[in-house]
Amino acid sequence: MGDSRRLFEYFVIVGLEDGAEDLVPTAQECGCRNSVPLAPITDICVIFPGLGETVPDGFERITSTPMGYAADLNHGSLRTPSVFLCFRRGYHKPPLVDIGVLDEGRGEKPMLDSNTVLTTPFGRSANVNNASPGVFLTYRRAQANSAPSQLVVTHICVILANKGEAAPHTYYKIPKNLNKGMVGSDVFLCYKKSQGTSKRIAYKPVVLDHFPSDNKFTLAQNIPMFCLPMGALIECWPARCQPPDKSFSTFVLTDQDGSKLYGSSVTFYEPYRKPLSLEQMEKLELVTEMVTCGTVEDASNTNDPAEQMTFHSNMSICIISRYPFFNAFKRFLYYLHRMSLSGTHSVPLERYISHLLYEVSFPSPRCPRVLVQLGNETISFESHDDSQLPLSGAAFFDTLKCLGPENLMYLMLLALLEQKILVHSLRPWLLTAVAESVCALMFPFHWQCPYIPQCPLSLAGVLHAPLPFIAGVDSRYFDLYEDPPSDVTCFDLDTSTISFSSVRQTLRLSMLPKKASRQLKSTLEKLHRRLYQEEFNVITLRKNMDFMPLDIDYDIQRKKRMLEINVQEAFLRFMASLMQGYTAFLRPIRCAPRCVGATDTGSLFDLDAFLRSRDKSSLEFFKRFSETQSFNRFIEERSFISDKNTFNAFFDDCIAKISQSEIKFLLDKRNHLSDDRSWNDSLVEYEVSASCQTEFVPPPEAIINSQDQEVAYKYDYFPRHLQSALFQLEHLRKMSSEIKSTVASSDGLENALIRTKQEARGAIETAILNARHSPVTWPKTLLFYAYSVWFMLLPSLIHLAKSKIKILRLALHILDRMEYSGVLPLDQVCYRIVIQLCGDFGHPILAVKVLQAMQRSGMEQNAVTYGIYHQAVLKGGWPVGDQIEAVKAWNRLAIVIRATSLFKMNLSLASRRRSLQPDSSSSAENRSFNESSSYDGTMREDEQDEIAEESTSVVENYSSDLMDPLGALSASHNLSVALPKQTTETMSPSRARFIKEHSVSPFANELQHDEMVEVKLSEKPNSWLRGLTNSPIVSKLMRSSTAGNFDSPFDKNDTSLTLSPSLASLVNQMKKGYDDVLQAGNLSSRLREGVNSLVNEVRSLNRSYAKDGSESTHSSQRETNEQPDQQLHLSDPLFQLDTGSHCSLLSSDWWLEDQIFASASTPNELIDVAISSASLCPACKMVVYDEDLMSGWSVDESNLNTSCVYCDCAFVPSLTIKICSREVPVESSWYLPSSFGVGASSDNASHCNGDKEFVDSQLSVPFLSPLVLRRELENLLTGNCLLPVHSSLRHSNPIVFWNVLYYSRRLSLPTHFPSWIGQSVHVRCVYDVPVLHTDCTPLFFVNPSYKNGILPTSERNVSIWRHVVTALQQSSILRALQAILSENRNAVDNGKFPRRFPLFRDVQFVALDKFGSAVDRDQLDEQYRSDFERLPPRILPMLPCSDYPPKSLSRICRKIFLPLDVF
Repeated sequence: MGDSRRLFEYFVIVGLEDGAEDLVPTAQECGCRNSVPLAPITDICVIFPGLGETVPDGFERITSTPMGYAADLNHGSLRTPSVFLCFRRGYHKPPLVDIGVLDEGRGEKPMLDSNTVLTTPFGRSANVNNASPGVFLTYRRAQANSAPSQLVVTHICVILANKGEAAPHTYYKIPKNLNKGMVGSDVFLCYKKSQGTSKRIAYKPVVLDHFPSDNKFTLAQNIPMFCLPMGALIECWPARCQPPDKSFSTFVLTDQDGSKLYGSSVTFYEPYRKPLSLEQMEKLELVTEMVTCGTVEDASNTNDPAEQMTFHSNMSICIISRYPFFNAFKRFLYYLHRMSLSGTHSVPLERYISHLLYEVSFPSPRCPRVLVQLGNETISFESHDDSQLPLSGAAFFDTLKCLGPENLMYLMLLALLEQKILVHSLRPWLLTAVAESVCALMFPFHWQCPYIPQCPLSLAGVLHAPLPFIAGVDSRYFDLYEDPPSDVTCFDLDTSTISFSSVRQTLRLSMLPKKASRQLKSTLEKLHRRLYQEEFNVITLRKNMDFMPLDIDYDIQRKKRMLEINVQEAFLRFMASLMQGYTAFLRPIRCAPRCVGATDTGSLFDLDAFLRSRDKSSLEFFKRFSETQSFNRFIEERSFISDKNTFNAFFDDCIAKISQSEIKFLLDKRNHLSDDRSWNDSLVEYEVSASCQTEFVPPPEAIINSQDQEVAYKYDYFPRHLQSALFQLEHLRKMSSEIKSTVASSDGLENALIRTKQEARGAIETAILNARHSPVTWPKTLLFYAYSVWFMLLPSLIHLAKSKIKILRLALHILDRMEYSGVLPLDQVCYRIVIQLCGDFGHPILAVKVLQAMQRSGMEQNAVTYGIYHQAVLKGGWPVGDQIEAVKAWNRLAIVIRATSLFKMNLSLASRRRSLQPDSSSSAENRSFNESSSYDGTMREDEQDEIAEESTSVVENYSSDLMDPLGALSASHNLSVALPKQTTETMSPSRARFIKEHSVSPFANELQHDEMVEVKLSEKPNSWLRGLTNSPIVSKLMRSSTAGNFDSPFDKNDTSLTLSPSLASLVNQMKKGYDDVLQAGNLSSRLREGVNSLVNEVRSLNRSYAKDGSESTHSSQRETNEQPDQQLHLSDPLFQLDTGSHCSLLSSDWWLEDQIFASASTPNELIDVAISSASLCPACKMVVYDEDLMSGWSVDESNLNTSCVYCDCAFVPSLTIKICSREVPVESSWYLPSSFGVGASSDNASHCNGDKEFVDSQLSVPFLSPLVLRRELENLLTGNCLLPVHSSLRHSNPIVFWNVLYYSRRLSLPTHFPSWIGQSVHVRCVYDVPVLHTDCTPLFFVNPSYKNGILPTSERNVSIWRHVVTALQQSSILRALQAILSENRNAVDNGKFPRRFPLFRDVQFVALDKFGSAVDRDQLDEQYRSDFERLPPRILPMLPCSDYPPKSLSRICRKIFLPLDVF
């Protein structure tokens, strides 16, 4: 259920081998402080030298403080004797593990396991206070049988706080002043703890064995020093001592390609079974043992001289992985170690190791949690979301706990400014956790200098290197070597202290931006308090429970994880505040780089402007910061493609969120809505995976011998060498060979194709937000996703095409079409794919054009797109020499040709305007309304019509000839097209004055643009029933019955008036323009009623428009959108495909001509492929058609359901494909046939039989929304972006194939998919599937022109069909409705008509079937709506909802695509 990655790379055993070399400290570099480990402190006492007391035998007196003052515990006191502290070291008794101070004046009592120094060696009171209350020293001693490696006291010192002294580094300060009097210094006691040492010999560790045993294991020389940093030891212990507990540590390695390898090791001791040589005995000082006798109380020797000594050696077992599953690996290694200590087992150690490597799935988003059973223990592996932040081994919980808020901030300051940082602790596992946390909190910057989270003592020389570093060492380093250089800042994780260094004088937290640092510190302090509260709750819970259930433990880990995310988010917000607005200073490359430094940071980033934009108080920090390697590397990674592009895009998204939060805060503050800044917007999204699946992996099965008995395995110690036979690799060989490499290859094409999670999430959020404000954005969302699907197949198309540049220019044309149509670009994938391909095929100039297109669309390139763009412009070859001159010449030629065409068009239109200029002396009052204003005073009406027709044809011919390949004519062209039509209309003086006033209004251009589109819709060859009737409805279908007999030019502006963004202002201007007409008095009452009706209708639409704008959900807008045309702009370029035009002078075949070839095995006859999305609703049994299906989809990439427009039932629509052979293509189709040449293709040949079987067949697949289809295509192309190159996709993924083909045809986008069907293919998208109609058949089934067998039989009367056709020819939809309703006038039951085919679809299908492209579908919709409302009032309630006019949202969904054929 997981993916193909494996949990770890190697299992390694490290220890001591025979003949090993001695481990010698590198004193040359570090300066050896003391080669012999110091014995721990075993006794302490106090003496009064002024009273004649002396230092006891074997003791040492602390005489001075670190700064040279007398270490008198009563320093500065008057009339009190001096008192000094003495201590003794040795191995003769258990050492001290703690020192304390007991203040009797505060009523304190000693702890049960502690001892109090009550008297001096000479019998006096050991009170160290200079006042009357007693203050005594206490100590705790280790148990007699305690392990020798426990933490013990090794050093003690005295400091005077009032003299400016602080606790030495690595020392713990007891926070109790020893002087309680009014006079005297502030004296504090400090002590240092270290791991207890015994007599030992150190050797160089080696790798004893590893699994898998391959030749690729190149880490053998590096792993041992990290697993055993103190060396492979032989130690001498008293026999009564307990063995020390096993210890867990982590480290980080870097392999050859720069990727991290995480090591998890468990170190333990085992008895040393070989006899010691005389040399080894001497090194252990066992030849003559000296025993020191005590001279004070409790100073006697507790070791028996005759006691027998035991010898032990250490070894380590380690897991090397590319993923920091530290906790899970720790539990796994602990389990293996326990197996080697006790009991008999049916499964050997080796089998558990191979089981974890080969049989346990890697956690994935679909299965985010994998539980592995190991005996009585279960370990958990959980997935990491690497779409936001990079994977790391950080432990922010422990880092904040060990350092505290202020120290952590200072550590981050030093890391950002690239200083020398050393972290140390006695807990080795903590070093890697803190070092990784520092690197993770620097995000998006990455540490570029030496990085050794756990530095072995053999590599300690790096601490003296003259360059920045982050290193972690065991605190015992300070016992063995001299202190690091003064410019190294040391952070003690055990005492939460920072050493004094030279950089602390110049680098302070006050350098940071005050506002951001103040917020960070406040957040960290809150989290620090919460951290201790959570830890206290866990400790209390563990005390009250003997066994921690798995669910409670999981809940504890979840809370800890949430706290760590809060820490990470606090620093992420801080880093985003530092870099806010940095993208404005990036400098994209726009021309060929002609100098060496064109790609330097200075050329890619305007640093000076960036520094000027920062706060002046923190300018010094930014200057230092901008000089670091991490800053320069970040600019390079942000400018070019790298493995960090996805993370940088996430960081940019965080900056955008912070900017929006600040703007919102300022607005709320201005409006007095909020007094405090709100930071509720989370930057890091900790999402519980949508999949709740958890995979449970049982333990491996027991090994059965030949007698069918379980083999028992028992271990006396952990094996030094693993037995290969016990891994059972013969059963796992196949699985092992199928495992892919764990290092993911950085495929630039895949980075361009696949969205980041932030892009996908942001696109959905934007689409939902837009749909709440305006329903028209939902069809735009569908259109954008449909285009995106085609662009995802562009790499496959260009891979198959011969001419790469031709397909690249096709992609640019499609981008221009998207821009012209106003499609909302919700992400940058479409642009990114084209840029990537421009770079791959060496056309950087085209990549620059795509960048310009993005800027025109108002899009700012994110980190992924920006990196791909720079790679494209640097990777491709720029034109040079004659090539540049040729490009300039072609550009000049294109400009001249276009200017000439525009000039000719303007001359033609100007001449038309002069010839059609109305006579100014004519008066409207002297003419009747029906015979108004003939041109030049003498022109006949038939001459006017002739000139009007001539003018229209000129405009149509010219516009079709001049149209650019994508039909993206400018608005000025469209305005000029509209002028001749305006001049053919009658115009009264009041209307002329109204037009003159209105032309300078804010909406003048919009009105003219709308009029132009009305002209184009009514004058184009596909207008409704052109040439079939001379009815006035053909030229303009009136929406109001009261004005039905008037062919007024004002009707031309009806639609545009209802669609203006400010309807109220237009209504007022229209009323003003008609004042003279309405006041004349000689106009008919019907005209007056018509005008008033039009004005009232516009006002009602304005109210309904405002009502729709207040709706908050997509579904509610769809309900209120039933009002006619309230959101439908017929002039919107979004509907450019609805006219049937392919938006280009060049057909789709031209783009793929001689580019894509079909296999010789495909059928050579004409294959007709009819694809229909008509689907049967399972609830109401009604057939739901294409546009209604689209309007019912939701903004969800995982929801396949649509909502039935009739009953609101959710169901999955289907796509029905009918494939048959024809002799000639279907006539009057909106879709053109495609022909492909024959080429050799072994891939297609493999499916030759299947292709022949598909002819004369019908199949059905689910109909996916473009959102769902794109998500499926992303999943399909992940790992293989060129999968659509192979024709096997048609058979292996038919759902994707047919849906992609459907949308490509609806958008008139060339694709290579039809070449897999045949050599000559006619792919048509149709409305209806005839076989779906079993009960209620459409009326067009009875069309007599169809031969028997083409359509199913129907019982409907052919005379009804003829009546409807006649009514349509006369432009009377009302008569057509009456004819259809007359079929069922005698079958009305309970006030309802019987079940039948919907009225609107009947009329629509008959009109489209009979008259084809001559039907103006928009006018048909409006006329149907108008005449439907004119049905008798007693009839309307009896009609079902399926008979009502289509909703505006469905109409928009229909108009954004090419029209559909009927069947």
